[in-house]
Amino acid sequence: MKHRNLVIGSSGVVGTSFCHFLSALGEEVVPFDIQRSKEEDARFAKLPLDGIDRVYFFAWDVGGSKYLFREDSLIGQLEWNMKLLENVLQQLQASSIPFFFISSQFAEEYGTPYGATKRLGEIWTRLIPNGYWARQWNVYGTVEHMDERSHVLGDFIHQALTTGEIHMLTNGKELRQFVHIDDSMLAYHKILDEKIKGGVYDITSYRWTSIREAADIVASLTGAKVFEGDKEGYSHKDLPAHDKIPGWEAKVSLEDGIRTMVETYRQTYGTQNGNPTTIE
Repeated sequence: MKHRNLVIGSSGVVGTSFCHFLSALGEEVVPFDIQRSKEEDARFAKLPLDGIDRVYFFAWDVGGSKYLFREDSLIGQLEWNMKLLENVLQQLQASSIPFFFISSQFAEEYGTPYGATKRLGEIWTRLIPNGYWARQWNVYGTVEHMDERSHVLGDFIHQALTTGEIHMLTNGKELRQFVHIDDSMLAYHKILDEKIKGGVYDITSYRWTSIREAADIVASLTGAKVFEGDKEGYSHKDLPAHDKIPGWEAKVSLEDGIRTMVETYRQTYGTQNGNPTTIE
């Protein structure tokens, strides 16, 4: 059976890839994103739920660590994401349409707006009979626009290809669990396909990698030189791992995933005076 899917946050890093994934399966995609139109601001808009079989809720005020924990962004994140939750989940609660809410490993961290709002989203989703959710760990594998919201692996690759150097913000000792976008998308689809709920499920590789190790992989593929920063980074090692999604596991190794990213960045960006320029 082919489904008609509403993807809220369809223009984001995850949403864009997932729309392509669904289309490749032969399923219909109804995109919905504030980047497409102000009429698609999910904080306030009425969702186009008529004729929809499934909903994927990806929209969020999010970015890499340099954005998420920047002090002058915290109030804005809290306000934005609370309005998203209230508007979107109230409408989904009133429907009987199965939906998937993407949470985060940071839902364990109540002290940050990002973690606290993701945790609230989990609780609300769990209370709705047609709601499903899982915790996404550090997803990678897509080409991002380089700005304050871009993520660490994309930043490293961008630096390596445009300058021949990788300047880390930290000493690189902090640990992460990375999971490729291709593996993650299979998890989202599987959860709704098989109506998997009842646990706290992680979408992750379950492999700990230091930021320095990740930088060294990028360097080995690009010939770039790595320079460490002098700050201590925040490690995810203290975040607990939870249940594995039944019948799913991450298969793309970090080395293979970064290699593919490097190739994609090379195809997507040229270099002009040290700055990336999109190849038309």
